[in-house]
Amino acid sequence: MAFRPDVSGGTGNDSEAALIYLNARFTGQPMTGVQRAAHELGRRLIAMRSDVEALAPEPPQAEYDLPVTLAAGLHGHLWEQVTLPRRVGRTDLLLGLGGTGPVSLSRQIVMIHDVNYLLGPEGYSRKFRITYRTIQTLLARRATICTVSHWSAREIGRAFGIAPDAITVIPNAADHVLSIEPDAAARQTLGIAERPFVLCVGSANPNKNFATALAAYAALDDPHFDLVIVGGGDTRIFAGSPLASHPRVHRLPRISDGALRTLIEQAEAFLMPSLLEGFGIPAIEAMILGTPVIAANAAALPEVCGDAAMLVDPLDARAMGGAMEQVCGNAALRAKLATKGRKRAASFAWDTSARKLSALIDRTIRHRG
Repeated sequence: MAFRPDVSGGTGNDSEAALIYLNARFTGQPMTGVQRAAHELGRRLIAMRSDVEALAPEPPQAEYDLPVTLAAGLHGHLWEQVTLPRRVGRTDLLLGLGGTGPVSLSRQIVMIHDVNYLLGPEGYSRKFRITYRTIQTLLARRATICTVSHWSAREIGRAFGIAPDAITVIPNAADHVLSIEPDAAARQTLGIAERPFVLCVGSANPNKNFATALAAYAALDDPHFDLVIVGGGDTRIFAGSPLASHPRVHRLPRISDGALRTLIEQAEAFLMPSLLEGFGIPAIEAMILGTPVIAANAAALPEVCGDAAMLVDPLDARAMGGAMEQVCGNAALRAKLATKGRKRAASFAWDTSARKLSALIDRTIRHRG
């Protein structure tokens, strides 16, 4: 991992040639969906343009492959609001791919991935909701906004009173997963080697809707497959569920990327029951690896998955359980969904999205002078 110390003395660049500064605060955070997108787009943008420099308050975590310059100062939102804008000159452009940025700057592009904290507030702390709503409301008035799906553009526009067609859509992708080395021993190590399984991946946020997935599995009559939930190991999502200690339901914490790739590839089906998703990277990861996808017909998932997934009502446990049984019990259907999934996943690529982002940067520089 490459990083450079702060040698600027805290002064911004005021030369006529504009530089693009990438707000790389996200590299100090665990890599989940938003951070994954910021990382994949950021490192490609740096590779394709010589005028991009990433600034961060601290050295990146080990999972990030992104060269950054350390900008000494505060940390967290305070670094972003106070330290970061001091490094950006009057002719420079700031790029924020993590949903926030300094509200004092107008020469700025911000990628707001979704406004799920407004649509499903029970999944977020009060502090988080207030902080993000305040920052993003101000940014929507001053900065150039982009997002990851047309569904998110509509919801962002509704939330902040801006026209959705003024928001550039730059989709996520999943081809990064092809460069991850599988962990061949993962199933044995994790204790799930004996039976076929349906896989879910996500956080303990209630908007991930694992409660319905559990209810769907509970209603099945002696299924021949297990249910594996990765990253949702928080016991709160199992509160009151009859499956809290079921031997065929496996609750796993975050696991290595290599282990996760192995589980996705070897699953009978990948289930994404989310109520809210701004894009849904895991569904496309499953598709690109040839695993049949069952997804909720909610939020951005129909837009992203198209006809390459079996779509179900996320609140209908019976329908969700039936979809699991149908896919796991029908090899021809699995093969059909796998073929469609690979084709659908091929329509998304990080390189393509990075070029769209680069074009947006050029347009913004020209428009803002």
